[in-house]
Formats: sequence, structure tokens, C-alpha cells
Amino acid sequence: MPGLILFGRRWAIASDDFVYPSFGEGLTRIAWEIVLIVILSAHQSGFECLHGHDLKSFYIGATVLNGIEIIIVIILLRISMQGTIKNPWPRRNIQRVLYTKIFMYVSEAVWLCISTYWAFGHDYTCSRSVYWTARAAVICSWIIGFFTFIAIAVAFDPMGSLKKRNLTSLEDGGREVYDVTISPSEVWEKRCRLLCCCVAHREDMGAAFAEIGKIVADFFKDLDLVPTDIAAGLILVQEKQVHSDGQLRVVVTSNDASEIQSTSSQLEPSLPQPKSWMTIFNMAHYMKYAMGSYGWPFYMYEHFFTGLCGLCFHCRCCSCLRKSNNVFKDNICQCNSAAIKKLSGLKQNDLVYVTFKNQFKQVPFYVALDREKNTVVVSIRGTLSLQDAVTDLSAKGADLDIPGVRDSYCHAAMLDCANYIKSQLESLNLLETAFSKLHDGAGLVITGHSLGAGVAAILAVLLRPKYPHLMCFSFSPPGGLMSTNASKFTQDFVCSVVVGKDLVPRLGMYTLVDLKVKILKALCETNKPKYRILASGCWRLVCCIGPSQETSGRHLQPTQSQSKYSEERSSLLQGKTIQEALRDAELQLEEVKKTQWPLHPAGQILHVLEMNDASLPCSGDPQYFAVWSEAQCFDKIVISNKMVFDHFPNTVSHALDQLAGRNYIPQTYDATTA
Repeated sequence: MPGLILFGRRWAIASDDFVYPSFGEGLTRIAWEIVLIVILSAHQSGFECLHGHDLKSFYIGATVLNGIEIIIVIILLRISMQGTIKNPWPRRNIQRVLYTKIFMYVSEAVWLCISTYWAFGHDYTCSRSVYWTARAAVICSWIIGFFTFIAIAVAFDPMGSLKKRNLTSLEDGGREVYDVTISPSEVWEKRCRLLCCCVAHREDMGAAFAEIGKIVADFFKDLDLVPTDIAAGLILVQEKQVHSDGQLRVVVTSNDASEIQSTSSQLEPSLPQPKSWMTIFNMAHYMKYAMGSYGWPFYMYEHFFTGLCGLCFHCRCCSCLRKSNNVFKDNICQCNSAAIKKLSGLKQNDLVYVTFKNQFKQVPFYVALDREKNTVVVSIRGTLSLQDAVTDLSAKGADLDIPGVRDSYCHAAMLDCANYIKSQLESLNLLETAFSKLHDGAGLVITGHSLGAGVAAILAVLLRPKYPHLMCFSFSPPGGLMSTNASKFTQDFVCSVVVGKDLVPRLGMYTLVDLKVKILKALCETNKPKYRILASGCWRLVCCIGPSQETSGRHLQPTQSQSKYSEERSSLLQGKTIQEALRDAELQLEEVKKTQWPLHPAGQILHVLEMNDASLPCSGDPQYFAVWSEAQCFDKIVISNKMVFDHFPNTVSHALDQLAGRNYIPQTYDATTA
């Protein structure tokens, strides 16, 4: 921070990002220098042949150029280690070194082209080992050059041109920079379309990509940060969160109070009594159905070596010639349906309807008979495709019609998915057909994981007028799902499960902007060089140790030279300092509180937590306990190396199975017994 200015444009890399690349390049070039010198010495007498002097010239030239590059890399490494994230003044001369380095890259490229002609353009009378070694060296040089080009392309910022930036006056007297040829939202829209190129051509997804581009552009507005700055900020935020008290506030106790760690919660008797069917056993049981909806990819992930053998006995090969009346859009061997049966324990005649049709706002689902529980199960698949990811990111709100409930709204794209499934259930009479195959008094259960969990909760709201006794198990639901009033309305029939520090139930516009503020604040307060921050984060991840107790709250007072550098850069970029960006982010956070609809997970939420330190990946097989928690307890993102893995369906299933094996029964806290 800030982004590097080179060739009249801003790059997605900072002047302190060359420490580790330069170190790696330096080691590579030193090894290459040794190889060139050894080959040149070993073949000294072998160059006495037709065109042999050309090969010798190649080795000498490559050795000299590579030696000069080693010196430049050492200088670049030394300069990049100076200063801190917000104090780039000690690195002010790094552009000159980079211009010199780029000149040497061009010289090496020209010499490599000439050497390629020498190595492959002549017929040599030398020993085969002499000229084939030279050819191999040329090929290796081209490979190194290719990866160098890839690294430069990654650092390229399509909006970095300074010549295209114009200055406009704002009402408050400030100034804003914008690109006259393309807006930030259009850039992010194009990036999303490129990432999702397989589905970007669909007309029904055009508005979704535009909306996603606008959301991402608004989030990164006025931030002169590069990706490594954000990574360093996340590491610093994690250190603060680990050392802060009351990181997770939960509401409820368990049947064994001794198992609950003192750091886990502050108990408050504010939740209603969980329903009798909201048990760990039922959660573990119906989680199998939620996992089954992911089909064969998840089964192979769970059983990497034995999965193929496990599925082959349940597949229907050449199913295109023997079409099934209740399975649609599966592959030729119906591997997805086979995985459903393997993961959930169902038989073929228990599957009433299975569809893997996957389009934008149309997610796969299946209807099955649970003869053990005498229930009809509707299981909805979570995110597994680009269409699903676009559905997740289409975070626009929509009204959710609940009679008697004011301010009821939810995630618009997930509401469309729920309406799609509801229309399929009604038009095909799927539920009526399923109930006719079970005993009288059969119940209805709707379940899903991740995206499927959000759709399942909304579908439960839509179907409840017709099926008032339905039950919904929502595993790892998205945080930006429904409004506070709608979430409270679902507490009688929706049971959500969140494991550990899962990121998804905490995602929302407010939590993202709050994280943005925390990152900027952490970067403002630290006086540690970025390479040390990144090294400490990697060290903790690889060596399985907790954050150090070293504080990073000391402020650096800007020197006169540093202030002069900041003024010169500001006049060039017309951008904002990190302190100004922090103030703008805090204002944006206040604006989000006033204008954005607050969205939460649905129903009553069981929070499954680890007894041992969840931040340490090498802490062994975790032991879990569970507490009932409020939706408002997930109003901030917790940075952890498990924030993604805690979302995986196999992690959720393992945690619930462990609790069920211990007969764990969470109970609502009763103030009268305290």
C-alpha cells in the first residue's frame, strides 16, 4: 500500500511485495548461474567445431546477463524490505531499480532469441551432449521467461492507467477520480463474466453479473490496496480477534455445563424453547440427505480411493436407453442418483423424484421417502456450479409475503429458487405422490446445505400454509438470507446448524463493510513490515502455533520526507491515503446500517463449537459441544484458517455424528435454575 506506479499506470502490486518473489528469483538465478558456469567449464574443449563458437557465446552472454540480474535482484530485495505498509518513503527509489530490471529482461529476451537461432538453426559436428545441453538450456530459459510474463500479467491492473483518469468535484469540496472509458462496476462485471465464461452468454444472467459487478465495485471503492495488503490486514484482524474477549456470544447451555468453555459465551435467556424435534439425532439423520444432494462429486471427494467401487454397484449404465421416470438431467450412468443412495442410505424405490437440472435460479433437488421416520424429505443442493455461485452473489433483497409479519424480506435469487421448486412440487404432484406411499400421519421435512439451506428455509415459509407441521433443517445457511422479523417467524419450524467459525452464515453487506473497516484500522495501527506480517501468518498456518502476543498498535509518526512523498503521490493519483479510506469506510458502515436491509440466517440456530483451539489445524480430532444461539450472534466475520473448512458438509456431518454418539442434548438456559 499504495499500489506501485510504473509506466504511467498503477499496478496491482505494492513496492513492498518484492521480498519473497525476489528471494525466490535470486535463489533460482544463483542455481542457474552455477549450472551455466559448470556446463561452460565442462564443454570448454567441445566448442572446437563448426558453429561451436555460437554455443560458447550463448553460455558466456547468458552467464553475464544472469549475473547482472542477480545483483539487481539483491538490490530490489533490500529496498522492498524497507519501511512499512503505510510508510513507503524508504522504498521511493524502487521504480528506478524496476526500470533497470525490465531493461535487463528485454536484453535477456533479445539474447534468448539470438541463442535460440544458434542452438536450433545449425547442424553441429560437435558431440551430441554439447549442443543438446545448449538446446535444453535455451528451452529452460524460455520456460522461465514464460512464468515471468505470467507474473507480470497477474500484477496488471486494467483500471491502472493514469492518463485516463479525470478529476471531478464533489459537493463537499472533495475530489474523486474516475475512468472516462470504463467504470469500476463494468470492470468487475467483465471479470465475473470471464471467470464464469461458460455461462456468461446466457441472457437471463446479464442482470445478475451487472449487479455483482456493482456490489464488488462499491466494496472496493476508493481503496488503494493491493491483494497482499488485504491478506496482511486479515492476519492482523485475526490476531486481534483471538486476543479479544467474548469473540463469540451465544445464548443457551447444554446438558453438561462443564463442557462449555468460559470463553465461549455470555448466557442470556432470550431464545424460545427449541421444539421437541430439534434434536441432535434428527439433525445428524437429515444431514445425510443434504449431503446426498451434492451427488457423485462430493461422494468421490469423501471417498477418494474407494468411491468408484462404491458407486458402480448403484449406477445404471446406459440409462439413456433405459430412461427412468423419476430421475432427470443425471449423467449417462446416473452416478448422482447412485451417490444419493450411498450417502443417505436410501433405496431406488425411495426416490420419488430427482432432478439435477441446474440453471440460474434453478437448483437441483430431490424428493425421497424416509420410511424410518415416516417423513417425506425434500433435499436441495448447495453451491456446486457457476450458476449456483452467481445465485449466491445476487444479493438483492425481495419482499417475502408472510401474513401478519411486517418488514419481511429475503434474498431475492434464493426466493426465486424456492418458487421454482414449489412450482415443480405442485405441478407434478410430487408431495401428494410421496405421502400416498407412506403411513398415515407422515411428516414433511425440507433440508439443504449452504445455498440449499437458504432455499430450504424460504421454501418452508412458502409451503407452511398448506403443511403447517412441516420441519426444516437448514445446515450452514447463508447469513444474508432473511430479515429479523422473518427469521423470528421461522423459529417454530426451521432449525439451522452452524459449525465453528463458518464464513457463509456471517456473510452480508454489513459484515463485509465491517471487515473492511477492521482491515484498514489494523493496517493503520501496525508498524510491522508486510513481509513479516505475511511470514507470521504462514508460520502459524504451517507450524500450527497460535498468534504471537506481540502487539501492533503503535502508530508511526510520518516524517517530513514521508509526508512529502504522500503529497507527491496524491497529486499524481488524486487518490486517498489509508487514513482517509478508513474514515470513508466508517461512514460507509454507518450508511449501510441505515439503508441496507439487515439479513440473518433463519429459525433457531444451533451453534456447534470446538472445545480445543479451533484456530490450530494440527490440534487433532476436534471435540465438539453445541449451544443455541441468536441470529445476531453472527453479525461479524471471524477470521480463521477454518472459516472455509467449517462450511464443508462433511465437517458438519462429522460434528453432528460425534454429538449424537455422545447423546448430546442442548437445552435452553433457564434463569430460574441459575
